[in-house]
Amino acid sequence: MRVLVTGALGNVGFSAVKACLAAGHEVVMFDRLTKKTQGKARLLRKWLSATDRLRWIQGDLLAPDSLDAALLSFDGRGPDAVIHLAAILPPVSESHPELATRINVDGTRLLLDACMALQPRPAIVYASSIAIYGDRLARPWISIEDELAPNDHYAQTKVACEHLIRASGLPWTILRLSYVVASDWLPFDPLLFEVPPATRLEVVHTEDAGRAFAASCSCDAAQGMVFNIGGGSACRTTFRAYLDRIMRAIGLGDASFLPDYLFARNGFHCGWYADSDNAEAVLRFRTRTLEDYYSEVAWRMRFVRPLVRIASWPVKTWLRSLSPYDPGKRHPHSRPHAAERREYPQP
Repeated sequence: MRVLVTGALGNVGFSAVKACLAAGHEVVMFDRLTKKTQGKARLLRKWLSATDRLRWIQGDLLAPDSLDAALLSFDGRGPDAVIHLAAILPPVSESHPELATRINVDGTRLLLDACMALQPRPAIVYASSIAIYGDRLARPWISIEDELAPNDHYAQTKVACEHLIRASGLPWTILRLSYVVASDWLPFDPLLFEVPPATRLEVVHTEDAGRAFAASCSCDAAQGMVFNIGGGSACRTTFRAYLDRIMRAIGLGDASFLPDYLFARNGFHCGWYADSDNAEAVLRFRTRTLEDYYSEVAWRMRFVRPLVRIASWPVKTWLRSLSPYDPGKRHPHSRPHAAERREYPQP
């Protein structure tokens, strides 16, 4: 079948393209090269030269000409399915909410309108997020039936897009992704400290997420369904335990050098999906466990790890300096905890 993938140069986008090609589909990638995605240019060229079932259209959801070119790039025909992954993610979505609204919501509206003009109309497979359930630190088990409680701008745009898709008149499937992991991305940025250490995580490997999207394109049983996409019981942990394993894999020992007072007390999302096995029963996408992911990180870091061990003290100091909640520092990103976040003892 013919599949258009928006946001195809992103982490899950690349995985979805790979899974679609493995399934024998004809794929058009719709995205644009940026500083963030430039590193994938070489792999993209390799893929494009290896098969005639893959094309890349550089463009923007808000540019009607490039969007129409992508939709009609299958020898003048439209796609059978559109995997819609293009979006502005945190932290940019929070620092530039107007941009996030334009790309995430207005861009989705333009895509749906363009798809409605095609005959036959393609199915939409939309990437939503666990973020729409809001802060679930106190109630970590999450089900599809739970009330939506988005508490950041990104999650609000995802809820708005879900409403647009349901009302579009197009065939649709919505996948609410949990915490996506990939061995080529490690959480070494200020967002690291926005996750309370006690947060429950049910990770999903990026390649498994890609398989879920590819399977949704051709699965009649998935149409009109919303699925919580997580790795299941073999992929559940806490953020503190996750950090311990990641820090060991890169050569820093456990994560005790990042004490709890450096982290937010609440306000993040994530939890454990009580019904992610329902998605697996229909889509059959799981191949990786959390232990598999840790092994991949350890393998990727095998040459760097001895150097990190030698330089562990400055690396640990640098990581602590990223926290905006450090009470002993006043750097440009510093901000005080809210009242309910002032209960941690000082070092």
